Amino acid sequence: MSEHSATLLSFPAREDDRLRLALRGLVAALDAQSDAVAALRGELRSLASAMGGLQGSFSTYGAELDSTGAALRQARAEAQALERTADGWIAATKA
Repeated sequence: MSEHSATLLSFPAREDDRLRLALRGLVAALDAQSDAVAALRGELRSLASAMGGLQGSFSTYGAELDSTGAALRQARAEAQALERTADGWIAATKA
Protein backbone atom coordinates (compact mmCIF):
# COMPACT_ATOMS: atom_id res chain seq x y z
CA MET A 1 0.00 0.00 0.00
CA SER A 2 1.59 3.26 -1.06
CA GLU A 3 0.97 6.50 0.69
CA HIS A 4 -0.19 9.48 -1.35
CA SER A 5 0.06 13.01 -0.14
CA ALA A 6 -2.14 15.80 -1.31
CA THR A 7 -0.55 18.75 -2.99
CA LEU A 8 -2.08 22.12 -2.28
CA LEU A 9 -2.09 24.62 -5.05
CA SER A 10 -1.98 28.24 -4.11
CA PHE A 11 -4.06 30.67 -6.00
CA PRO A 12 -2.35 33.71 -7.37
CA ALA A 13 -2.44 36.43 -4.73
CA ARG A 14 -2.77 40.08 -5.41
CA GLU A 15 -0.44 42.53 -3.73
CA ASP A 16 -3.17 43.99 -1.53
CA ASP A 17 -4.24 40.47 -0.48
CA ARG A 18 -0.74 39.71 0.74
CA LEU A 19 -0.55 43.05 2.52
CA ARG A 20 -3.94 42.46 4.17
CA LEU A 21 -2.82 38.99 5.33
CA ALA A 22 0.45 40.39 6.62
CA LEU A 23 -1.39 43.13 8.52
CA ARG A 24 -3.79 40.57 10.00
CA GLY A 25 -0.80 38.55 11.12
CA LEU A 26 0.77 41.64 12.64
CA VAL A 27 -2.43 42.56 14.47
CA ALA A 28 -2.72 39.00 15.77
CA ALA A 29 0.90 39.12 16.96
CA LEU A 30 0.35 42.48 18.67
CA ASP A 31 -2.78 41.15 20.36
CA ALA A 32 -0.88 38.11 21.58
CA GLN A 33 1.93 40.33 22.83
CA SER A 34 -0.56 42.57 24.64
CA ASP A 35 -2.11 39.52 26.32
CA ALA A 36 1.32 38.25 27.31
CA VAL A 37 2.32 41.62 28.78
CA ALA A 38 -0.96 41.80 30.72
CA ALA A 39 -0.34 38.29 32.08
CA LEU A 40 3.23 39.26 33.02
CA ARG A 41 1.99 42.33 34.87
CA GLY A 42 -0.52 40.18 36.74
CA GLU A 43 2.21 37.74 37.74
CA LEU A 44 4.45 40.61 38.86
CA ARG A 45 1.62 41.95 41.03
CA SER A 46 1.22 38.47 42.54
CA LEU A 47 4.95 38.29 43.15
CA ALA A 48 4.95 41.72 44.80
CA SER A 49 2.10 40.62 47.07
CA ALA A 50 3.91 37.40 47.97
CA MET A 51 7.11 39.32 48.71
CA GLY A 52 5.16 41.70 50.94
CA GLY A 53 3.76 38.74 52.85
CA LEU A 54 7.22 37.24 53.12
CA GLN A 55 8.60 40.51 54.47
CA GLY A 56 5.86 40.55 57.11
CA SER A 57 6.64 36.96 58.06
CA PHE A 58 10.35 37.75 58.43
CA SER A 59 9.55 40.78 60.57
CA THR A 60 7.37 38.64 62.84
CA TYR A 61 10.06 35.95 62.96
CA GLY A 62 12.70 38.54 63.89
CA ALA A 63 10.52 39.92 66.67
CA GLU A 64 9.95 36.41 68.02
CA LEU A 65 13.70 35.74 67.94
CA ASP A 66 14.33 38.96 69.87
CA SER A 67 11.70 37.98 72.43
CA THR A 68 13.15 34.48 72.76
CA GLY A 69 16.67 35.92 73.15
CA ALA A 70 15.48 38.22 75.94
CA ALA A 71 13.74 35.31 77.69
CA LEU A 72 16.90 33.19 77.41
CA ARG A 73 19.06 35.99 78.84
CA GLN A 74 16.62 36.33 81.76
CA ALA A 75 16.62 32.55 82.34
CA ARG A 76 20.44 32.52 82.28
CA ALA A 77 20.64 35.31 84.83
CA GLU A 78 18.17 33.51 87.09
CA ALA A 79 20.05 30.20 86.71
CA GLN A 80 23.31 31.94 87.64
CA ALA A 81 21.62 33.47 90.70
CA LEU A 82 20.37 30.02 91.75
CA GLU A 83 23.85 28.59 91.19
CA ARG A 84 25.35 31.26 93.46
CA THR A 85 22.70 30.52 96.09
CA ALA A 86 23.46 26.77 95.89
CA ASP A 87 27.20 27.45 96.11
CA GLY A 88 26.53 29.57 99.22
CA TRP A 89 24.52 26.80 100.84
CA ILE A 90 27.22 24.22 100.06
CA ALA A 91 29.90 26.51 101.46
CA ALA A 92 27.80 27.09 104.61
CA THR A 93 27.38 23.34 105.22
CA LYS A 94 31.13 22.72 104.93
CA ALA A 95 32.07 25.42 107.40
